[in-house]
Amino acid sequence: MRTLRLLAVGAAVLSLTACGGGSSKYEYPFQNPNLKIEKRVENLLSLLSPEEKVGLMMNGSISIDSLGIPAYNWWSEACHGICMNGATVFPQAIALAATFDDAQQFDVYTAVSDEARAHWNTSDHNQFGKTRATGGAWHQGLSFWCPNINIFRDPRWGRGQETSGEDPYLTGKMGTALVKGMQGDNPKYYKTHACAKHYAVHSGLEADRHRFDVSVSMRDLWETYLPAFKTLVTEANVQEVMCAYNRYEGEPCCGSDRLLTDILRNKWGFKALVVSDCGAINNFYTRGQHETHENATDASIDAVLSGTDIECGTSYNALVQAMKDGKINEADIDVSLRRILRSRFELGMHDPVEMDPWKDLGADDISSPAHAALAHKAADEAMVLLKNNGGILPLKKEGLTIAIVGPNADNVSMQYGNYNGTPTRENQISILQAIRAKAPNAKIIYERGCELADDYLTVNHLGDLNNGRGLYAEFWNNTTMSGKAVNAGFYNEINMRTMGDYRFADNVEMTNFSARMTGTYVADFTGDLSYNLRGNDTWKLIVNGKVIAEQKQPTQGRGGFGRGTQPQAPSFKVVKGRTYNIELQYTKGESGSAYLTFELSQRKLAEFKSVAQKVKDADVIIMVSGISARLEGEEMRVNYEGFSGGDRTKIELPKVQLNLLQAMYETGKPVILVNCSGSAIGFGAVENQYQALLQAWYGGQAGGLAVADVLFGDYNPAGRLPVTFYKSTDQLPDVEDYNMDHGFTYRYFKGEPLYAFGYGLSYTTFAYGEATLSKQSIKAGGTVDITVPVTNTGKMDGDEVVQIYIKSLDNPAAPIKSLKGFKRVNIPAGQTAQVKITLEPKAFEYYDEKIDELSAMPGRYQILYGPSSLDKDLKSLDFTVK
Repeated sequence: MRTLRLLAVGAAVLSLTACGGGSSKYEYPFQNPNLKIEKRVENLLSLLSPEEKVGLMMNGSISIDSLGIPAYNWWSEACHGICMNGATVFPQAIALAATFDDAQQFDVYTAVSDEARAHWNTSDHNQFGKTRATGGAWHQGLSFWCPNINIFRDPRWGRGQETSGEDPYLTGKMGTALVKGMQGDNPKYYKTHACAKHYAVHSGLEADRHRFDVSVSMRDLWETYLPAFKTLVTEANVQEVMCAYNRYEGEPCCGSDRLLTDILRNKWGFKALVVSDCGAINNFYTRGQHETHENATDASIDAVLSGTDIECGTSYNALVQAMKDGKINEADIDVSLRRILRSRFELGMHDPVEMDPWKDLGADDISSPAHAALAHKAADEAMVLLKNNGGILPLKKEGLTIAIVGPNADNVSMQYGNYNGTPTRENQISILQAIRAKAPNAKIIYERGCELADDYLTVNHLGDLNNGRGLYAEFWNNTTMSGKAVNAGFYNEINMRTMGDYRFADNVEMTNFSARMTGTYVADFTGDLSYNLRGNDTWKLIVNGKVIAEQKQPTQGRGGFGRGTQPQAPSFKVVKGRTYNIELQYTKGESGSAYLTFELSQRKLAEFKSVAQKVKDADVIIMVSGISARLEGEEMRVNYEGFSGGDRTKIELPKVQLNLLQAMYETGKPVILVNCSGSAIGFGAVENQYQALLQAWYGGQAGGLAVADVLFGDYNPAGRLPVTFYKSTDQLPDVEDYNMDHGFTYRYFKGEPLYAFGYGLSYTTFAYGEATLSKQSIKAGGTVDITVPVTNTGKMDGDEVVQIYIKSLDNPAAPIKSLKGFKRVNIPAGQTAQVKITLEPKAFEYYDEKIDELSAMPGRYQILYGPSSLDKDLKSLDFTVK
């Protein structure tokens, strides 16, 4: 019979009577950190009931109170910083890829894992009494579901921003650096787990991912869709792989024998965890989705037998009855349990805290000055200068009148992308604010001009309440708004949630709380005052004592987290000069997460002549254009033209922004376009309307600072495009066509791009000399070094990204060219660097149908080197693989 004890995660586990240093102080062998992990795993496995085993196989793993094992949730995110309030927000993954700096990538994710361990150390993990219905808390664990190493095949895919771009080699290099930074190099413990997702052949469309069956050639599978996964498994030792939603060869990826058993486990020797995407097992049997299985039982059995160890979801609950009915053996369940338990021990979850190598990391290590500086450096490196006619950039800091327009100029949250944390208040800096701070003596004229995609300009009035202080919010840790409030304050923005460690406000509980928000508004116009109000559980909006909107029934859902944009909000009439008393009440019940968003705004048709008139005296116009993670992202509700379900149907700027750009161009003033997006924008039709173009991505908490650094010459840009910028949507193949040789990415695209993969300008100039090879030929499986002399021929120190491409001359099915090496180097003005890059055996690998794998192919090659993938930028050397 088990003895019930209270145990702490990371604390020494002692019996009630034992003391001293011998093994007798442990009631069970699995508690002894000095035993081999295999023995600990087998002992713990022998103590678990079938119900408990299944309870440990879902992301919200149950607690085993009688063994002192707390609940744990495997679901945490760290795409570009851990998902929590007050964390360091680094540039979005696609922006980090634009740095072409895998050494810095390692530093970034070492910092991210520091913050992850610090958060773990400062959180309470003694979550006992947790069932399969409750599990552990999100975003508080040591297992992080990143990187997304899917190939950004088509710029219309909304989640491409989470990837490292369209090239398999670059994706593998950046992904490897991320995994090593996250997992650490301690010989006993993993610092955290990284997770390679989404395996495999997944890159849109968001609306179809739960039912789409992907069909690709074996060549595309092995040469495009699998290389980054193989690299992370066989070279980076990634500890988790997430199987994707879609089907492949008719089988859901989380039940694919080819992907999970033949390739991942057998060919690559992966011995760690496979986790499902969230709800992916439900897709097996849910009507209107894959419908490959009859029910949760059949789906769960198939997933487990195929090697999916942990389900993000609850379908695996059906395994308990399946074992009782003899449909699956407990021994089959144990295969996954061994991997799960090993992982928990290797993360040090159940060992004494004094054995934790990262035990000293704490609150001061989250959003530290050093991490903020690294986020700034990474954002600087991510900036890609695509056009600079006449050397209009950099700008002078004094003596200029600068007009700043555009919907992303003063949009702080846009910079965080998706799967993001929220930086500390002092690190929330918009591009507009950063420019003003960078050039305090310049005259700045600011006009937003338009919204991202809406024909109506939205003027926010929430901050005008209470004489400009915003809504006054009070919070109670009860559902009756009674007694003394536990927190109160003024808010200019209401976008609140509870999830993981996110709370509505300090001292407010996660459930069973209430809030009342009040304010007086003196209307400065006559017309409709729109309100955008979304939330779960119960809420009520009251204006001048009258309820104008309410939700009486508790609800749960995914909205309200900035996952979409509502084009048309309800409204009420206001008259200029009159006062309106506004009250919003919110009550959260006893279960689930909470969310509430509330906006008050005036909508008026965007009008560009007036904007042009206001900026006519400027010396230069900076237009900050683009989109945001409210328009592109994961499975979203977006109804604007050119957007669908989180994806895009057109890659051009939304029409309203094109109209604003046209109006700015017609002023005759030089226009500098700063574009913020997580994907390529098609500027072909308007390329003549701007003199300079800076691709700023979603730059994280320091994105605004980096834009200002580049615009005013305090940083010499050297970022490179990790994706092709096509001229227009017309250059793209069918978005549902996964065949690469139909024209996807620079490796197969035969047209003329507007801005090519690997392209980016500098404020200085570089000259490439004649490269030399360490060998003129190699045997298949060998390596060769290429040394490239690069001279900074300009007057400013700067970074250069030297790129090496391989072109096969004897393999007609091979890509046009493929990146196989790169190095970012700093070269002082007037100096020459000898840049040495080693080409590994896989640089010459292609699909070999005889072995159904990649192998080094003998034949004639060209080794191409230069600053981009453009033919005119590349020099070549002949080379032979024997």
